[in-house]
Amino acid sequence: EMLELLQDISSMSNLITLTQVEDESVRKPSFSISRADSDMNIRFAGIPMGHEFTSLVLALLQAGGHPPKVDDAAIEQIKALQGNFKFVSYISLSCQNCPDVVQALNLMAVLNPSISHTMVDGALFQQEVESKKIMAVPTVSLNDEVFGQGRMTVEEILAKLDKNAGARQAEKITAKQAFDLLVVGGGPAGSSAAIYAARKGIRTGVVAERFGGQVLDTMGIENFISVKETEGPKLAAALEEHVKGYDVDIMNLQRAE
Repeated sequence: EMLELLQDISSMSNLITLTQVEDESVRKPSFSISRADSDMNIRFAGIPMGHEFTSLVLALLQAGGHPPKVDDAAIEQIKALQGNFKFVSYISLSCQNCPDVVQALNLMAVLNPSISHTMVDGALFQQEVESKKIMAVPTVSLNDEVFGQGRMTVEEILAKLDKNAGARQAEKITAKQAFDLLVVGGGPAGSSAAIYAARKGIRTGVVAERFGGQVLDTMGIENFISVKETEGPKLAAALEEHVKGYDVDIMNLQRAE
């Protein structure tokens, strides 16, 4: 099935070449995406269908030079990372939070040859999942050590890798004009507080690990005021857009380890 999928994809563009190799050191079935002029190392151990099909398409596009939707500062931060970073993400094809993590790590592997990433479909590699006692998806390991669980953005991953990120964030905040009101937390309550304050002309800032809070990890929401039914990421995006409409300064800060 994997071979048929890859043959179909390679037949759609003369820029894509499919090569079969025998390698006893990699998981089977799996395939990698690389670029002829680079040491890019992205691997899919499993067939990336379902929610992960977008991850496959984005990996191909970004490997071919398509610009990512990440700000320039994050791109430079990724390229500047030094060391050997071997990421493995354990996912389920039915997991709605997993693609964000897979896509973030794939992008980092595209931009920095010192970073590699392998997506592992836990349903196909159950023995490995059981031996590593993985209880939730997505779970990410770095150099064979648990790195994190749950939804993670590129910025959150970078904050854990780049030990100087906190100092740079502090410098940026120090340079800002003083706020009349600083809201700690970017969930529904925090965003509502910021909106009501900004409506009164109060200079307002929001500090949060990630805007949306735990809502981002909640797929089905049926008890949010005035909303009959929605998904967490959609609600968080709507809240963020609404808050920014009131010229509220949103600062993403990572919790100290």
